[in-house]
Amino acid sequence: MKGELMRLRRSGIWVVLLTAALGLAAATSASAAPVSLGGSPLNVIVGERGQLQAFRTDRASEPGIFFPGDDPVGDAGFFLAFPEGLPGSATEHVYGFDGHAGPFGLDEYTVGTQGAVTGAGTAGDPLRETTTYGVNSELLVTQTTTYVNGSQEFRVRWEVHNNTGSPVNLKALAAADFFFEGDDSGTGIFTQGPPRFIGGTNLDSGSSGGFVEVLGGGIDPWSAYEALRYGNTEKDTVWGKIESAAASTESTFKDEVIGVPVDNAGGVEWDQGLTTPVGPGATRSFEIIVRSAVPAALQLNPTNAASRQKVPVNITATAQDTNGAPYAGRALRYTIIGPNATTGGATLNAAGSAVITDPGKNAGTDSVIAFVDFNNNGSREPSEPQASAQATFVDSVPPNCSLKASGTLAAGGESGKPLVITVNCGESGTVTLETTLTPPAGAGSSAVISKKSKKIKLKPVKKKVKKGKKTAFKIKIPKSIAHRYAGRTLKGKVKIKARDKKGNKKTKTSKIKVRFAKLK
Repeated sequence: MKGELMRLRRSGIWVVLLTAALGLAAATSASAAPVSLGGSPLNVIVGERGQLQAFRTDRASEPGIFFPGDDPVGDAGFFLAFPEGLPGSATEHVYGFDGHAGPFGLDEYTVGTQGAVTGAGTAGDPLRETTTYGVNSELLVTQTTTYVNGSQEFRVRWEVHNNTGSPVNLKALAAADFFFEGDDSGTGIFTQGPPRFIGGTNLDSGSSGGFVEVLGGGIDPWSAYEALRYGNTEKDTVWGKIESAAASTESTFKDEVIGVPVDNAGGVEWDQGLTTPVGPGATRSFEIIVRSAVPAALQLNPTNAASRQKVPVNITATAQDTNGAPYAGRALRYTIIGPNATTGGATLNAAGSAVITDPGKNAGTDSVIAFVDFNNNGSREPSEPQASAQATFVDSVPPNCSLKASGTLAAGGESGKPLVITVNCGESGTVTLETTLTPPAGAGSSAVISKKSKKIKLKPVKKKVKKGKKTAFKIKIPKSIAHRYAGRTLKGKVKIKARDKKGNKKTKTSKIKVRFAKLK
């Protein structure tokens, strides 16, 4: 039914039907134009029978927070139910207005006046508009709507004055057909407070809204609340409940919150007027805060971090709506692009936060891109908030090199055969090998033997090496050394001096044994 109405409204058929309906009604009465308070980011609008709407100025298409999203008169407002009838009549009645997609068939309020908008839009002087309407001549409803610029909510107060000479028993109800981010679909939300909040949220966009309880100041607490599905005929739908609110003195709403995606709606009620009626000439006040919130920008902290290679960077992501409510329990997904490329996810905690860890195993700059996956489908929708940060890892890790020195290395002979040592490094750079041999006991001196240390120092060999590639170093053995120690095995040490492209240095010493060949 509701989808049918939307299609009609967006087609020429709706225009024809509307024109015909206006033509029939023109002879009797003409509806007054709704009054806009003109605020931002919520432009609150009030209809002649108190119908509520608010256009989000930060949304270009279907900006309304109540259905229909493109109409300044929303399907939301205030209703009075009289299970025991009005003075002089025992017939039950529900007063309110006929909406676009419900409710239907109510006794319509008698139209009163709509005042001009006053105020500067500040906290001390909010935008304010007063509309009056009535239950025939018996009750006068004065509705005052206020809004402070920059806020994600507005206040509505209803003062119901009994003009009769008899007490009046009544239920007061506020209900709405929610429309978040251009979509009807959502699930219910309830927070216990105080104050309590009842409403809905759109799973694809994270947009939400609903009613906040007002406590104190002579305002009674809610008797009941419910987040439920849209509908105007079934007893378990919002308008079905409003239309039948006078059928019983029991609570209309059932303190239930629907947990599956539906065409969502919500309502609250005050039943105190059934046991404590509004006396002759007396006034009873009711008030709610209407809240609308869209996802705020996803916050990443820090947005530009630096660390040494292999020292992880933690980036905290925080997701809240524009009213400051955290998106607890929602999925956060992220991608790291760069030398430490990976993907991952986390669940936002009660504060709407989760930590993204870039391990920084490799040096360089990473881009960290994160988004809140409201519908948990693994891919980002245009309405899901996204943010990015950078993590730079400075190469301060010295190269790690090893040499093949297992067993005994052969060298020497008549030609002074070179000593061959194979080196393997974990990254590219420059390696210098410094080899020192220890003469066996009783060996004579030689020009190549240090007089101070009595060690044989071979000429250093320097080469460029590539990451993970074995490189052979040929260390020249002087013929005099090969001859002197022919047929003998000398112990020694090889000092590896490695330097990478970033200037990081590391020195490592390995023990070796060198067996000199016998002379022929």
